This record gives sequence, C-alpha cells and structure tokens, in this order.
Amino acid sequence: MLKPLVNFICCFVPNKDKRHRIRSRYLDNPRKKKELLDSGFTIDNNILTTPQGIKIDISDTSDNPLYLVKEVFVKSEYNLIFEKEAILFDIGMNKAAVSLLFAAKNNVKKIYAYEPFKPTYESARKNLKLNPHLSNKIQAFNFGLGKSEHVLELPYMAQASGSMSTTHNICKNKKNVTKESVTIKDVAKEIVPIIEDNQGSYVIMKCDCEGAEFDIFERLNENGIFKKIDVIMMEYHFESPERLTNILAENGFAIQVKSGSSKSKTGYIYAVRTAERISL
Repeated sequence: MLKPLVNFICCFVPNKDKRHRIRSRYLDNPRKKKELLDSGFTIDNNILTTPQGIKIDISDTSDNPLYLVKEVFVKSEYNLIFEKEAILFDIGMNKAAVSLLFAAKNNVKKIYAYEPFKPTYESARKNLKLNPHLSNKIQAFNFGLGKSEHVLELPYMAQASGSMSTTHNICKNKKNVTKESVTIKDVAKEIVPIIEDNQGSYVIMKCDCEGAEFDIFERLNENGIFKKIDVIMMEYHFESPERLTNILAENGFAIQVKSGSSKSKTGYIYAVRTAERISL
C-alpha cells in the first residue's frame, strides 16, 4: 500500500528533485536496508555494520549513503583479492568506504586517501573514527589531485556529495547549492615520494573522482609513474574512457572496461600490470 500512496503524493510535487528524495526516503531506502539486513549487515542507531565488521554512519540520508554501501560491500566493485603486501591510493575517498574495506585486509599496510570537498571529508572522518582498529592504517588528506597545484571555488550540494566534481559543474539549475574552497595538488609530486617510501610493496590505485581522472592520468603518464603502479580500479565519468585505456595499454596493463550508464557516460575500468614494473 505504501508505494501507491507515495506515488500519489508525488503527483502533487512539481519539483523533480523533491519527488526523487521522497521516493528515496520512503521506498528506496527501506528496500535497500532490508536487502542489507538479509545479506548479514546490522543497523543500530544509524550505524551500519558490514559482515566484515566495518562500521558506516548512515544517519545523513540526504546523499543516499546506502547506495555507497551497496556499491562497495555488496556489489564488490572494488574488492580486489591478492596476497602481496600492498599500499593503496584512494583518489576520491568520499565517505572512506573503500579505504576501510582495504584496511581490513591484513596484507594492506598503508592507505593514502584524498577527498577535496571539506564536508565530504568530515563525513569520512566520522567513519574513520568509528573504526579505530582500521583507521590507523589510513592517512586522509583534504585536497584533490590533478595536473598542478591551485585553489578553486566550486559549487557543492550536500544531497549529492558523492557526485561533486572538481572539473565539471553538475550543480547548474540546482537548489541548496553552496560554495567550497578546494585545493588541488600535483598528483605526480604527491604520490612519487610515497611510492619511494614503500619500496617493494604492491601499489594499488582506486580512482573515483568525477571527471578529474583524465587530468590525473595525463599527469601520471607525463612523468612515467604508471610503470610503478600494479593495479588500477576506477570509475570514469562524463566522456568515453578511450583516453584512459589508451594510456594504460601503452604502459603495459591488461584492461577490462565495464560500461555503466550510456546517458551519463560512466563505467568502471579494471587494469592489471602485465609488463615488469620499473623500480624507482
């Protein structure tokens, strides 16, 4: 009976975004919670605990945190299985779900996570504090990565925090938009010293940065850094992934592309080094 009632109420709501939020709150979120509970998750006072024992704050329903939980812990879009001692670069940390997933692996020694938007970074910090036994592996940075160092004034929507971009304005004609001052740093200068400090470790890169991946890949390629990375798991946005896959192929990676939405031009790329890695 609830679904027809919600759909009836939405008939009198002229704003599309408000209709979407109503349906998410009263139809989608309860359904997703039930799916998670049936899959072995527990929820106590808006703290969700995964089957791996990782705690995630889901109290802020404005940006649909259950979608992130499902993507990372149910659909396992980033659940890489490997035996070597490794480090992870988490570019586009969001709420720190992927960082925590990897921190739970005994052979992952250190994680370096980057989130440019301050409100989203603070949400990630909450989740890190909920998991002190894992967060001691994670160094979280409140800046983004790109081709060069600069500061941007960017639009920000709390209700879509996981979709905010440093390269594309997705907030046009949207309500409840604020401004955030965002720092971008040179990706090459940031990660090379870290790789040097972790000689001999398997280097994994997770990248979900809403369009900045193209600048990041071009900068890494200019400096020959892909030859020092072993695995890349990423989501691409806004355009064809061909520029990205060409760079990876040139650097000796075997690549799988998993197309997502053709309308928004999103999807996943998984790449594993097949050529011998060059030491620093």
